[in-house]
Parts: sequence; structure tokens; C-alpha cells
Amino acid sequence: MPFVEVSTSTGRIKFHYTISTPDCSMAKQINPDLPVVLFFHAFAFHTMFHSQFSDPMLRKFNLIVFDLRWHGDTESDTIPDRYGQEEAAEDVIAFMDALQLPPCHFVSIDIGSTIALQITVTNPQRALSLLIMSHICLEELPDVASGRTELYDLYISGLPGADLDVAFGYSQYAFSNNMSNLAQAVFASILTPNLRNWSPDHRDEYRLATYDFFIRRKAHSQELLSRITCPVKLLYGRGSVVYSENYTERLMENLQAANVKVICYAVPNAPHYLCVDHGRRN
Repeated sequence: MPFVEVSTSTGRIKFHYTISTPDCSMAKQINPDLPVVLFFHAFAFHTMFHSQFSDPMLRKFNLIVFDLRWHGDTESDTIPDRYGQEEAAEDVIAFMDALQLPPCHFVSIDIGSTIALQITVTNPQRALSLLIMSHICLEELPDVASGRTELYDLYISGLPGADLDVAFGYSQYAFSNNMSNLAQAVFASILTPNLRNWSPDHRDEYRLATYDFFIRRKAHSQELLSRITCPVKLLYGRGSVVYSENYTERLMENLQAANVKVICYAVPNAPHYLCVDHGRRN
């Protein structure tokens, strides 16, 4: 498994990543003659882009995915209390520099959308385009924050079976009580690394890199959004039980007010984590 080590203002990170090209699902380097698509995965589901990387019909370009800090097989120093979207963006920029990546097309979902948008705001030259699925780029909604708090409190409670109950709760968050066979397989693949990364010895990291990251996030001002120079596409699953379509429309309106070229598309019946296999079923 390929790793690359970087150092940022918040510590050392050994990023686990995968490069896929049209000719190889596990390439050692990119094809310099093809565009690069950089994927930002969702909270807890670092393997969610499996279909895109395993299917040769979808590998028309250089595809790169990496495990975020305290996700998957990425190794990291502990993180400071100030860790948020700006610090996470700094981590990813260091990763891009370490691999000497050219400007990329960003594909992001959920927590990945927060980080990808932050990069397009602070380093617009890095992004050629930005696809955001099921964004969380505005302040957290009170009802969703309450649900996250309930799951966080349960996870750290030490009650028997609490970790599996929380995992089930987040499967509802991700798939709206309608998990396909592929979604179940992806869920099974992430359970062990998540329990390892967020063990009792790493409760602080779990809180900072997941719970606090969601609760503390901030929307960008119109002035900051106006720095974006690439086109943006928003995708939303109408079957989501977490965020309403209005939440995505608000982000689109903010981008339009900043003169960003943006379009939005709602996918009928799709859950919050809409890209795992919903397109295959429709």
C-alpha cells in the first residue's frame, strides 16, 4: 500500500493513498498526459469510491484517493484543539505537493466537501473544477448537531455495544435505512479501521477530527467564495434523511452571489452518501 509522509503546522501525517489510471487500478504514478481527478471521501467511509477505481470503464483519467487524517490507514500525530477546515486543507495541499500533483479536478462528498471547498477558496489555482456531493459547507443545522452530539456521547460512554449502535446510527445517516449489498460491503470494510482509529486510546482525536470538525465548521463569506475560479457542480440526494434540498440550494445561492459558475442537480431517491452505488441502480 503506498504512503507518503508530510509535515504541516499541526504535525506529521503519513497519508495512505491509491492512484488508478486507465491501464492500472493500483498505479505507482500518474500518467502525465491525462487529467487528474482527486477524490475527497466522506466521514467514516474511506473506501466509498471503490466502484470508480475498480471499474476500467470509469478509469478514463488519473484517479487519486487518499485517507483523511484519523481515517482508514493514514497515520498521524495527534491533532491540536484548533483543527478545522483550514488545517485539514493545509494537510491536503501538503499531500498534493508531496505527490507533485498538477491542478486537479476535485470530487468530494460530506466531510470531504468542506475540505475541497476550503482549498478552492484559499488556493484556487489548485482546482480545475469542483464536484460536491451532499455538501456540508455551511454551518451545521441545530437538529443535525443534536444528533451528532447524541451519537458522540453514546460512543464515548463505554456502554456495552455502544460502538456498534453508533455505527448503525451513522449507516442511517449515510444510506437512509436502505443499504444495498455494495453499501453493506463498504460498511463492513470500514468498521475495523474505524474502531482501531477511534479506540478508547484515541478519544480526543475522534472528537477533534470528526465531531468537533462538524460542529465548529463555518460557511465562507461572499468575499471568500468570490476567489473561486473553477466551475462548481452540486449534487444532492432527495432520499437523504439528514439535510433537505434547501440546504444545498442555500449553498448554490451563496456561490451565485459570489459570481461563481455553479449548477445543481438533485438525484431522485438517493441517500446522503449517494455515490456508493445509487447510479448503478438507476
